[in-house]
Amino acid sequence: AARHLHAVARGFAILDPPANQSATAIVTYVETTAAILGLSEFAAIYWPRVKVLNPSKAVFGNASQLTVPPSGHLAGVYARVDNSRPGGVYVPPAGIENGRLFGVLGFETSDVLEEAKRDLVFPKRINPLTVFPGAPRHIDGARTLKGNGNFPTVAERRGVIFIEQSLKLGLLFAKHQNNTEALRATLARTVTAFLLIQLKNDAFSSGNPKKAFFVDFGESLNPPSVIFSGQVVGRIGLATAKPAEFIVLRFSQDTRALEAELAGAA
Repeated sequence: AARHLHAVARGFAILDPPANQSATAIVTYVETTAAILGLSEFAAIYWPRVKVLNPSKAVFGNASQLTVPPSGHLAGVYARVDNSRPGGVYVPPAGIENGRLFGVLGFETSDVLEEAKRDLVFPKRINPLTVFPGAPRHIDGARTLKGNGNFPTVAERRGVIFIEQSLKLGLLFAKHQNNTEALRATLARTVTAFLLIQLKNDAFSSGNPKKAFFVDFGESLNPPSVIFSGQVVGRIGLATAKPAEFIVLRFSQDTRALEAELAGAA
């Protein structure tokens, strides 16, 4: 998708679910009550609330555990994955490794433990928190609220926010310089050099720069009318990496020996 280089500062919202939500109830909340399904790719909602140790009985009472909104833990996962390696922002904060929830003792509802119940929320772009036998408690989804936008998953959207803001700051040197072909060529080289670094950090769906992105500061985008208005316009296309949300296995009889025998007889 294309972006203009005068992108404004943007954040990403981690949305909490209401309390005591079953699978069907959270779907109703997202679709109807809050009406946020499809609203924005700059936000994601997670479900359900989580159980944690009571940090202070003097403050929160004598219960050994508390049920709290998950957004604090989720922000911690985002930060941990972001800092796990160069290009961590391009890694989906989900799964049994990158989405592991430390300090979570359980979930408010057992619905998240049932695959059939999780299958109800996935299509509504609700990211469930769950646990599998032999695995840690973790985030089991990486979708934003909007599926038909340019960047429909958390890592894609946040990764592009990082790229946009980095370029916005990195191209400030061009302000108030003469708008010439040489300046536009310098801008194109600067953007390309930055995107090549991001390519090495696994930002894109291909390791081939020609397939991963394009950069255009050409004359068609910068005719005299644009130049006279004091603008430099650039167009950048990014082929962002898509997460593997489902693992599909197809089993069949092993017929390799039979096929080899038939091939030999032929």
